[in-house]
Amino acid sequence: MPIAITDEHQELASTVRSLLTAHDALAATRALLESPDEPRPSFWPEMADLGLLGVHLPEAHGGGGASLSELVVILEELGRQVAPGPFLPTVLASAVIAQCGRPEVQAAYLPALAVGSVTGALGLGGSLALDAGTLDGDGGIVLGGQSADLLLLRVGDDVVVVRRDREGVTLGGANDIDPSRRSASVTVSSVTIADNEVLVGAARRAHAVARTLGTAEAAGLMAACTDEAVAYAKERVQFGRPIATFQAVKHH
Repeated sequence: MPIAITDEHQELASTVRSLLTAHDALAATRALLESPDEPRPSFWPEMADLGLLGVHLPEAHGGGGASLSELVVILEELGRQVAPGPFLPTVLASAVIAQCGRPEVQAAYLPALAVGSVTGALGLGGSLALDAGTLDGDGGIVLGGQSADLLLLRVGDDVVVVRRDREGVTLGGANDIDPSRRSASVTVSSVTIADNEVLVGAARRAHAVARTLGTAEAAGLMAACTDEAVAYAKERVQFGRPIATFQAVKHH
C-alpha cells in the first residue's frame, strides 16, 4: 500500500513519478556505479522549480508551508525509482533547522536549501566536543556528505551547523556500498562555532526526523522490489506454465 492516500498526496506522488520517469532516474543511478564523481542529477533544477525541496519549509523562507507528510510522499517515489542525488540528506538538514534552529539561522540557510542552491547533510554519529565555542573531534560518517555544502553534526544532545568549506573541516571517503549517494567521514579541528549555530537539544528531534524520512524512502525501495518480483513471477515459465501459479519468489 502506498504512503499517498489522499487525493492531494496521490497527485503529488504522480508528479514526482512523472518527473523521475522523464529523466530516467534509474539509469542515472546505474551510471554512477562507474563514475568517480557524484554530479547533481539532471532532474535537480526541476525538483527545485516545483518546490519539492522546500515543500515542508515555512513560506516565509521560500518553502511550501506543508509538513513532513508531503515530504514522505516524495521520498517514497524517489525510493521506488532508486533516484540518485542529495535530496534526502538536504531535506533532513533543512527539516532539522526549520524545527530547531533560531530565526536568524533559519533565515540564513532555509531559502537556499529550499531552492537547491545549497545542499545539506546530517551526521548523527561521531564523538565531537564543543568547548568554549570551539568544535573538535570525529564527526562520524555523514550520509551524502561528499556533495553537501552545509553539515549538521551531533554534539551530545545538540546539533551544530557548519559549512563544509570552513577551515578545520575535513571530509574523507567512506567506502560506500551505495555509490549513488556518497557519504563522507568528517573530522573537525578547532572550528569556532557561534551560539546561534548550536541547535540546542536538537539531536533527539534529528534522530526522529531521520528515521521518518529514511523509512519513507526505504518503503519505496521495498515496493519496487515487490513489483519486480511479482512481474518476474508472472513472466517466468517453467514446466509449461508461469511460476507464479506454483512458486513464491524470495528477495533479500
